[in-house]
Amino acid sequence: MIRTHRRFILAGTALATMALTFNALGVSAQDESAAPAASAAPAAVGVPVTPTGFAELDQALGADKPFAGKTVTMQTQWITAEGDDFAAALAPIQESTGINIRVAEVPSGQHEQLVNVSLNGGVAADIITLAQPSTIKAYGEQGLIKDIATVMDPEKVTTEHATSIGLYESGDQIWGVPYKFDLKSVVWYPIKAFEAAGYAIPTTWDELTALSDQIVADGGTPWCNAQESSGATGWITTDWVEDVLLRTAGIDFYNKWTTHEIPFSTPEVKNAFDIVGKMFFTPGYVAGGGTGILATSFLDAMDPMFNEDTMNPGCWMQRQATWYGPSQFPDVKADPSQPSKYIIGEDIGFFYLPPIDPAMGKPALAGGDAFMVTADRPEVRAVAQYLSLPEGIKGWIDRGSAFSPNNTTPAEWYQGTKWEAANQILADATVLAFDASDLMPASGQAFFNGAVQWLQADGTNTDEVLAAIDADAGWPAQ
Repeated sequence: MIRTHRRFILAGTALATMALTFNALGVSAQDESAAPAASAAPAAVGVPVTPTGFAELDQALGADKPFAGKTVTMQTQWITAEGDDFAAALAPIQESTGINIRVAEVPSGQHEQLVNVSLNGGVAADIITLAQPSTIKAYGEQGLIKDIATVMDPEKVTTEHATSIGLYESGDQIWGVPYKFDLKSVVWYPIKAFEAAGYAIPTTWDELTALSDQIVADGGTPWCNAQESSGATGWITTDWVEDVLLRTAGIDFYNKWTTHEIPFSTPEVKNAFDIVGKMFFTPGYVAGGGTGILATSFLDAMDPMFNEDTMNPGCWMQRQATWYGPSQFPDVKADPSQPSKYIIGEDIGFFYLPPIDPAMGKPALAGGDAFMVTADRPEVRAVAQYLSLPEGIKGWIDRGSAFSPNNTTPAEWYQGTKWEAANQILADATVLAFDASDLMPASGQAFFNGAVQWLQADGTNTDEVLAAIDADAGWPAQ
């Protein structure tokens, strides 16, 4: 069977085509005749209407519940509030089918290590989520996971995930199904404190720098920045570099750099590091400098922003993906069972990370999580099929911190201030690029390691760091 391969990376000025791509995220399509039809309204929240187009899922949802009492195991990197968000997404399928889904929640970094050990040891969970397409494809090509085309209708899954499924394909084999997207090119900020201080939302990089300088002059710390992440420290820096490189060198350069066709030791990449370095290491911009950045968990980076109910921020801005809020707001971390008292769009908001070179347009960076399947049993198929549908993430969407990559997801599911702001950023974007480090071999570990070395030296060793990343043995031969 031959399928058309589509890449996640979009470029150019074909805004009608782009709007169709973003229609799944709630952005109105400019060509309604070509827009995918929304799925039927669910019979109950998160429960798909039958027939779903998937044999085992239809069986599972039948009146006799043939798989009730069966167990499906999963391993994810979603812990604390995110773990609760995912549990909300799984609840409808468990309640409607009687399948017992047991989820092992493992912190990022440790999760990826355990996945590798368990897959190679033959003791992996039935379904595993992972953020790195390059690693998922590598596991598939090693024969450690199932070809998705053998556990669900490949035409249905590729059609409904046309934007990003190509990231997980090798020839006619599909090794992962996109489950969750996150927009990364955003900066979180305290809305009421900004208004009280008279700060305007920056729309250019020069304005962003000037705002940072003004906050320092006013006695504040402009940037929330923390990077410790067990087994993956440095990935926050790689995201910054990727966003800046898109804004200074463009998508064609970015694509070739991601595959190492263009090495790190180029003036363009060094320039991106230098621009990021100004935001990290300018005196007063970040509490503690490089050493302080490395000492604190990335999940706690924005906590100081909430001082005195956000009116006396200990830091004023954080460049971080949309997944951060509200699941990582301090009150939710303290009690994940309760919704945050801080309203996105009223208390805390985010703005688009501004462009740098106008010739590069307004690029946006995104990341995503996909799931792999390691076991082929009817109940496993049913759960995997459910996760591929919009209903499979509906419970998480309702909790306010997830995008579905399935392009049949009803736009009305995203109504609300946060999604409207994110959708506008996507609608205005001229390029949407996938996280480069997640596409690089071995999950971009050389990039992560280099970022840590760079932070430890407060950015004074850029040339040495770039050369060391290029020298890593994991890069494919060119």
